Amino acid sequence: MVRFKEIIGHSTVCLNLDETDGPQVVARLIQAAVDEGRLPAERRDEVVQTVLKRERGASTAMPDGIALPHGRTDCVRDILCVIGIHPRGIEFGAPDLEPTHIFVLLLVPLTVGCNHISFLANLSRRLMEQSVRDNLVRALSREAVLRTLLEEGTES
Repeated sequence: MVRFKEIIGHSTVCLNLDETDGPQVVARLIQAAVDEGRLPAERRDEVVQTVLKRERGASTAMPDGIALPHGRTDCVRDILCVIGIHPRGIEFGAPDLEPTHIFVLLLVPLTVGCNHISFLANLSRRLMEQSVRDNLVRALSREAVLRTLLEEGTES
């Protein structure tokens, strides 16, 4: 089983997102994974549609400016995480009707059971802390984002 620290440590990070809607943010995050060679370019649109389909089924937006879009795909062998920070925030269907600023997109292999649920629970606990959210939105580098997520809470 992949541990939280390993998934976060290998995350792609996109700072200063400026897209104006949810589908654009999802596409941008997936494109960043393609640009880093973590996803095949020819499967990009398929993966975007997989995540958006999952999002249409039930929004992954949470209160306090957080969204955890995710989807299952045979394009990845391990859980792939892409973290996006949108300083201005956008409407993403949050139950508190507030803008979403922090996006953590997960792509999960079709062959993996529910390992990502434990990851999401651990991540959610960390993101419930106001100081963590504030530090993420203010982060100026990938390292600052990863450090914020890895230094808070207890690793599982």
